[in-house]
Amino acid sequence: MIFAGFYSCANQQPPGGGDEDLTPPKVSIISPKPNSVNFRGNTISFEFNEYIDRRSFQDAFRTSPQVKGDIEFSWGTKDVEVRFPKDLDKIDANKTFVVTVSSALKDIRGNAITEPFSFAFSTGSKIDMGAISGKVYGAGKNVTSIFAYDLNKSYDPTLNLPDYSTETNSEGSYTLTNMATGRYRVLAVIDDDRNLLYTGERESYGVLPYDVDVLDSATKTNADLNIKLIDAVETIQPELDVTKYFKDSLNIVYTSIEYNSLIVLPEQSIFIFFSRYKPTRENFTQSLKVTDENGTPERVVYNWKNDSLVEIFSANRFASNRKYNITFPLKTGIDTIYNFSLPFRTVSVNSFGELKGRVSSEYTEFVITDQPVKIELTAPTLIPLLKYSFESRDTVFAYKNILDASYSLFSYIDKNNNSAYDYGNPLPFDYSEPFVFYPTPINIKGGWIVENVNINFVR
Repeated sequence: MIFAGFYSCANQQPPGGGDEDLTPPKVSIISPKPNSVNFRGNTISFEFNEYIDRRSFQDAFRTSPQVKGDIEFSWGTKDVEVRFPKDLDKIDANKTFVVTVSSALKDIRGNAITEPFSFAFSTGSKIDMGAISGKVYGAGKNVTSIFAYDLNKSYDPTLNLPDYSTETNSEGSYTLTNMATGRYRVLAVIDDDRNLLYTGERESYGVLPYDVDVLDSATKTNADLNIKLIDAVETIQPELDVTKYFKDSLNIVYTSIEYNSLIVLPEQSIFIFFSRYKPTRENFTQSLKVTDENGTPERVVYNWKNDSLVEIFSANRFASNRKYNITFPLKTGIDTIYNFSLPFRTVSVNSFGELKGRVSSEYTEFVITDQPVKIELTAPTLIPLLKYSFESRDTVFAYKNILDASYSLFSYIDKNNNSAYDYGNPLPFDYSEPFVFYPTPINIKGGWIVENVNINFVR
């Protein structure tokens, strides 16, 4: 699409004075009216409640299907007329067009709309009413574009514009509306260059585990996508992220557990980071002591990550519900010694709960004995991050010895038995593995059983 802009005012200036404007713009008048039929002509118009950044509107304006050729934008004070190169009824005499203004639209003070705005009209006597809705996971704060391709046509998201497109809102949800009946392939793309194409090996993407059959006046719900982030900054293993460690009072030693922590697992390792005054490895291993509440020494194993970071753990596991103390001297000057101490208590055997539930699936080709279900529980508020991974080869599951905490649950069907979630690929095309993000936290309580956790793979 090529844009040509025509402006009725040479300079766009806001009125002076008054309070700072923090309100996103709104569309107050549209022509044609939403859901109009038998549309004739080549222009549509918008009026806004405030001054608009004109370049942002041109970047935000989209049509589905895409209208080829030069599109002109003729501006008034707070309005714009969009002129297509041909009458739309002559491009397609019986077509529903969906116009979308994406979240790229801003007013002249930089306030952007919070979610995409769209409406439909038809050059024929009928408005297509099929729809697909769902949610995108894993995109963080990135606005994600949703592309749908009619599989009756050639599919190549790197070359062909989507037949329908929209964006996620601030909650990550989306709805593709006013779609014609047919079978569609749906992608989620973080479209950094906003060209409505998937740029392979550079743009992050999500792929559905299936293609969608759209029916007239029906909405296919729960078409959820999981984003694979491409070229992201390499993620630091949570237990090695010293920015989340606990500092001592002198800001010299950082540790992965808190002073007087009460939630250390018997098998848990402890990381120690030296921000200053790094000891030699030999001196540190000779001087460090771990003793229990009776003064009994604990044999320790060392795993040096680098000269500033060491992992220590008990050679025989710590005992449950027992106090321990880690101590060592650290030379901080010619004649100055800092005596470090880190007391903690391991959890009791009563600090663990149990999880029970069922697995169901709308995938008729799925056989749980051949393609196991992976269930991952993550306690994001604990430091270091606590994560359990389970495998189910039955429609019911029960897992014990889960520490008292609040967990998020992610589950997927491991179709290729490689014990890793597969995101699929836009081109060469490959479906993703079916997945479920459980909608609410799983709150495990020590000595209690959490039941009726139902994991349902829909399609």
